[in-house]
Amino acid sequence: MKLICAPVIRKPLEVMGVAGMTDFVRIYIATELNKDEYRTTLRHEQGHVWSGHNRRAPKGADDETWRIACEMEIARTIYDQADIDNIKAPRSRLAGVYVPDSIPGMPGHITLAEDIYEWLMEHPDDVPKMAMCVICKAPPEGKAEEKTPEAIGSAQEARARLDEEEMKGKSQAAVESAYAALKSRTPSLSCAVDAALRVRIERERTHRRPSRRSADDSVILAGAVSKPRPPLVEIFIDRSGSFTPQKTAKAEIKLKEILQRYGSTIASDVWFFGNGKLSEVDYGGGGDTPYHLIPHHLERTKPKLAIIITDDDPVNKCVLPIDKTTSVLCIPIECAMTNLARALNGIDVKA
Repeated sequence: MKLICAPVIRKPLEVMGVAGMTDFVRIYIATELNKDEYRTTLRHEQGHVWSGHNRRAPKGADDETWRIACEMEIARTIYDQADIDNIKAPRSRLAGVYVPDSIPGMPGHITLAEDIYEWLMEHPDDVPKMAMCVICKAPPEGKAEEKTPEAIGSAQEARARLDEEEMKGKSQAAVESAYAALKSRTPSLSCAVDAALRVRIERERTHRRPSRRSADDSVILAGAVSKPRPPLVEIFIDRSGSFTPQKTAKAEIKLKEILQRYGSTIASDVWFFGNGKLSEVDYGGGGDTPYHLIPHHLERTKPKLAIIITDDDPVNKCVLPIDKTTSVLCIPIECAMTNLARALNGIDVKA
């Protein structure tokens, strides 16, 4: 329910002493309230004005009991679940305000302030003492003098420090959680291939377009021309003694499906390594795992991307670093990661 019935004036909490109050002409709300607290307080004070609680009090009514009755009527007729959540939120400035179930023994069907007042007069011992707003009263202008500036400043600083620590704790926990998830995440092969092949145009040094930077006409420097060139992708398949054709069948099928998406936009070669050699022909495998032959080959061909299908065999022989222009992706087969990816500064990906 949206209630619009009186202008709103904002004043500091240390001046008002409460989160909200009304004189049934204007509504006063503390400036320190956050968005959710402001929403509930505004609805609460509008409810007092709209309900006419200043003119409905029974003749000779006890002021304190009538105020509780008005608070409970607001709680049971105006509040929605969002208001209740705002009041019960941790460290809420509205903590302790009456909510629909604040008086356990009061029947749920009693909602009018007059009926609530009668029940409260019959059950005075069942009424808990809770926080209330100030109604039927203008804001005390001299309230600020009751607190020294030092006390007010200390309270504000303490509140700000608690808010900062709470937000810092939440932010730190979120960052740590995201970082842990990022570290444990294994990228997919398709995403890794897309990232490595995102640049499809390379500049080629050529005398067909001489450089214009030389002032000496007797020297013709090679210029550069940009032209589309299909990047080279080389695929290396393990055929060592511990690696059987059956182990790579599934990964090879997945690899072909991915590379088919690029069609003629890439150039791909397949190499098989094992038993001390690196070959363009699948020779059946066997023997050791000659990982050291791969970086030697990459140093000569310098492909844009090297995809290696292997397992976690140890890298025994010296593996030289490769050119930084070549990205290395390793597809682990029947293992979580490969030793070769770490040796070549590559990454393991999911097939």
